[in-house]
Amino acid sequence: MIAGIVHDETGVPLEGVRVYFTQAPVAVPDVAALTGADGRFALAVPAHGLYALGCSAEGFATVRRTVFVAGDDEVVDIVLGQTGQ
Repeated sequence: MIAGIVHDETGVPLEGVRVYFTQAPVAVPDVAALTGADGRFALAVPAHGLYALGCSAEGFATVRRTVFVAGDDEVVDIVLGQTGQ
């Protein structure tokens, strides 16, 4: 599983951010996790390997992150900057 928190540049958790796979070592469904009020999300991964995530929300620049899953859950911290900065 890939889990984590999405927040803005000041550390405020962001709700309703779409977090989704853009690349995976195996086929994955075309689904997205939405962050909760605490900015947290979780995505199940079917296999070990390198995953690319996209994170997008209205008013913020889309961010891409890569995560290597080798065993247990991987935890990521994602920062979104507002568009126009």
